[in-house]
Amino acid sequence: MAIDRATWRKCERIVGRLSIPAPFDSDLFISALAEQRGRIVELVPMPGGATQCGALIATDDADYIFYATSTTRLHQEHILLHEVGHLLCGHIGDAKLESLPKLLLPNLSGDLVRRVLGRTDYSGAEEQEAELVASMIARRARRRLAGSVAPELADGLARVGSIFDTR
Repeated sequence: MAIDRATWRKCERIVGRLSIPAPFDSDLFISALAEQRGRIVELVPMPGGATQCGALIATDDADYIFYATSTTRLHQEHILLHEVGHLLCGHIGDAKLESLPKLLLPNLSGDLVRRVLGRTDYSGAEEQEAELVASMIARRARRRLAGSVAPELADGLARVGSIFDTR
């Protein structure tokens, strides 16, 4: 599926408004995103064995981004950025809380959650937008880092770091 100009521009506008740390730091990024949105955005690690790579749950008071921990740091960051893409693009679904494993939500009641986004709930266009936002954020972070290092070296360092960092 090709990306049309309107989608590309929409994603560029969204990413252009973000504060993206370089080198990329997910905690700093999420903190800045929460401040910008004026609401809590919390990262929730999913233990190994969870079937989904990531999920986004929006409640009345906060947004929760779940991500798999049984993968590399680089993949974890991509999952995080992909879910942020869904959040920023307004991909809000009406899936029921029960569709996610109880394991992921031990402290949230069903009444509290008003929107749950899961991989199977997105259209192809929504997946494409989220993926594009994730890629644009990662690219901006690498470009900012490349200001002090050659781009090839910055990309290589990110890949090498992801192999050894099991955060």
